[in-house]
Amino acid sequence: MPFVFPSVASVFAAELSRAQVEQRVAEAQGKPIDLSNLDLSGVDLSDLNMHGADFFSTKLAGAKLAKADLSGANFTRADLQDADFSDAVMRGATLYAALLDGANFDHADLSNARIIGGGKGVNFHDAKLIGADLGADPANQGMVPVRAELPDANFDGADLTRANLTHAVLTGANFTAAIVTGARFDYAVLDGSNLSLGR
Repeated sequence: MPFVFPSVASVFAAELSRAQVEQRVAEAQGKPIDLSNLDLSGVDLSDLNMHGADFFSTKLAGAKLAKADLSGANFTRADLQDADFSDAVMRGATLYAALLDGANFDHADLSNARIIGGGKGVNFHDAKLIGADLGADPANQGMVPVRAELPDANFDGADLTRANLTHAVLTGANFTAAIVTGARFDYAVLDGSNLSLGR
């Protein structure tokens, strides 16, 4: 009988279930919870109130966080590949050195968020990025600027009012109908991007 490799999901099972995360949220009584350094890959955390939560270095690949309240949450060094943040509230969240390949922020509110991550094909369709900071960090620069690197990102209909995209790498990005009033694109790399802007 031929050997059958087990699925990735069965080998790398998430460390906490949704029910266990809900219990932590309830026990915190409105205070931010610590979910750092965990593997929550593929877990459905949609609609939960996790404002201010610490997801430092947490694996959330393929996780569902749609409509979750993640305002002020810390996603520094988190693996957010293929995660679903559609309609999530992420105002003031920190996504520093986060892995963002294929992440979905459709209609999410990322106003005043700090996004210094990298990933291809990230979806920001109709997202609010008002005052968001995707630009190079002048206080933390070596030979290579620390900035958002988002090739082939989709900003279709996104609101980038007053957003900072200084030095950001946005090759092949789609800005169809995006609002960029007061946004900064100084030294941004926009080769191959669609700049049919809204206003």
